Amino acid sequence: MNKILIILSAGILLRLFLAFSTIHSDLAVFHLAGKVIGEGHIFNLYDYSSDAATFNYPPFIYWFFGIFNFLSSWGIWLLKLPYLIFDLSIGLLLYRVVEEKKKALVFGLWMFNPINLYATYMMGQFDIIPTFFSVYSFYLVSKNRLKWAALALGFGIAFKLYPIFLLIPLLIIAKSFVTRIKLAFIAALPYFISVLPYLSSESFRSNALFASQSSKSLYAGIPVSGGESILLFPASLILFYLLIRNKSLDKLFFWKIYLISLLLFFIFTHYHPQWLIWVTPFLILDLCFGKIKNLLPILIIFGSWLGSLFFFDSSLTLGIFAPVLPILKTTPDIWTLLKFHIDYNFSRSILQTIFAASAAYLIYQCFPRRENG
Repeated sequence: MNKILIILSAGILLRLFLAFSTIHSDLAVFHLAGKVIGEGHIFNLYDYSSDAATFNYPPFIYWFFGIFNFLSSWGIWLLKLPYLIFDLSIGLLLYRVVEEKKKALVFGLWMFNPINLYATYMMGQFDIIPTFFSVYSFYLVSKNRLKWAALALGFGIAFKLYPIFLLIPLLIIAKSFVTRIKLAFIAALPYFISVLPYLSSESFRSNALFASQSSKSLYAGIPVSGGESILLFPASLILFYLLIRNKSLDKLFFWKIYLISLLLFFIFTHYHPQWLIWVTPFLILDLCFGKIKNLLPILIIFGSWLGSLFFFDSSLTLGIFAPVLPILKTTPDIWTLLKFHIDYNFSRSILQTIFAASAAYLIYQCFPRRENG
C-alpha cells in the first residue's frame, strides 16, 4: 500500500505541474461553453455558438463544463482539475481487475503513461471521461452486471460517440434476444435524453449531430466503381463482430474485445492526438496480463503517436508550453525552426503504416481463438 500511495502522490503532483504549465486553445472553447451554460443558455447553447465558437460535441460535455465553470474565475487551467475524478477512477478500476502482485505495476503504468498526461493535462481534452465509462463498462462485464455495463457505455456515448463501437460485443454476450434489446435501449438512453432538447436546432444538427469528425473513420476505402467504395473500417468491424458472435467470450478478458474494436478504428482513421487515450487502459491491461510479451508493438504504437504530434499545428508541441515561456505561443513548428523541408502527408502516411502494422499484430495476439475465450 505504501508503494501505491507513493505512485498516487507523485502522479497527482505531476498532473498539477503539467496542468498549470501548459495550455491549448481548445480549452478556451470549453470555457466559453461552460460560461454560456452558466449564464442560463442551456437549451439554446448551439444557436449561441454560431456567433463566437463552434460547439461540435454532444451536450453532456458542455453541461459538465457548465457545472465546473466557476473554477475558471481563478484561472482557465483549473478547468482541467475535474478530470482527476475520472483519471484516478480508471487507475482504481485497473488496480482492481489484476492480481495482487501486478497491482502496483498496472497502477504505475496508468499514472505515468504519457498519452493520458498529454491529452488530459496538457491539451485539456475531455477524452478521459468517455474512456472512464468504457473501462467501467468492461469492469462491470467482468462482474457479470451487463445492464450496468450497457448504461456505462451509454454515458460514454453521450460524451463522445466512439463507445458505440463497443456496444455490439456487449450485446453478443447477452443470453437472449430480449436481453439484447434491453441492453441496446439502456445504452441508447443517456445519449437520446441529452440530445432531445436540441434536435430542433439547426446549428446542433449541422455542427454536433452530424459533425465532420464523426465521418473520419469512413474515409479509408477500396473503390469498386467510379462512385462506390468498400468502407474499410465498417467492413472490418462487421467482420470482427461476425467472427466472435458464436464464441464463448471470457468476461474477465473482455477488455481484449474492446481493444480490438478500437484498434480497428485507429488503423483506418486519421486520428487526433487525444483520441489514443481511448485504447490506453486496455493496452496497459495487455502489458500486465500478457507478461509484457507485446511490449514492442505497444512501444511502436506509442512512438508513431509521439511522432505524429510534430505534424500537427505547433500549438500541440512547442506552443503548448506558452504559459511558461510566452514567446512559444508564436513560435513556428519544429520543422521550420530546423529549416527542414518535409512532406507532411507522406510522413504521416509512414507513421500511420507503422501504427497499423503494430495494431494489426496486437489484434492477432488478442483475438479469441478458443470457444472458452
